[in-house]
Amino acid sequence: MLSMFVLAAMFVVWQKFPQNQKSESNTKISVICDMKLRVPSVNIISSFEKEYSCNINITFLNSDEINKLNSNLIDMLIFNESDLAKIAGFNSKHISIIPFAFEKSFGSDDKNNRQPFSCLIKENSSQSQSAFALARYFSAPSRGQFFLAEAGFPGVDGDQWKLRPSISIMVENNYEREISKFAKIFSDREGITFEVSSKNLKEANATMNLISKSKAKEYLPDLLIGFDQLEISHTFFMPPLKGKQMDCLLTNKSRFKKTAIRFWKSFQNHV
Repeated sequence: MLSMFVLAAMFVVWQKFPQNQKSESNTKISVICDMKLRVPSVNIISSFEKEYSCNINITFLNSDEINKLNSNLIDMLIFNESDLAKIAGFNSKHISIIPFAFEKSFGSDDKNNRQPFSCLIKENSSQSQSAFALARYFSAPSRGQFFLAEAGFPGVDGDQWKLRPSISIMVENNYEREISKFAKIFSDREGITFEVSSKNLKEANATMNLISKSKAKEYLPDLLIGFDQLEISHTFFMPPLKGKQMDCLLTNKSRFKKTAIRFWKSFQNHV
């Protein structure tokens, strides 16, 4: 978890930059949020609406009231995952969960033993790209995490903020068509940009060795998919992400680790 001092510094730096990531059109997002999060959520949503062209209709309820809602009218739910898990009807109508904070800690309470507050986005929402952007905004250190920390809610290690994150993928030739096809589905749903390149094992090793020995480690792909015998040092990557047909490596230099992992998990559920 980032300290309040670091979050405040990031927040000040962000405010000095021109806010030029405007969305293309006005959108309306319907949100139901836990009453516990009223103060930081109002600030986060107000900031999001000022930065981008959208209108967010938010209603605050106690967690024991969400089973009375008509889920067909809601783009996003924001509650603790322990409460969301109790509502079977919502779980089947929402496609992705993005955690962003934990309950306020008291005494020696360990956040590792607590369920996080998360954004749950409805499947087939007409505003899915804007809803996912808002969820990522909640979890971004330079955006939502500042307001959450200010209100006393321990945050998560979210991705760096960008309205349309870009994920680079290097995939083994035999899997390129399958990965590219699902990347298009994921992009349409979340508003993510993908750069997919395909190589055989020899080409992949040559490319990765060249980048790893240079000073431009930022050009390492976010995801390496389908390569079994890469020669590059494992220190550049997180532990392998297992898959049904192939495995995946996530570079530790990625600015969008959480989004990349969500892509891989969604792909596994898709195949």
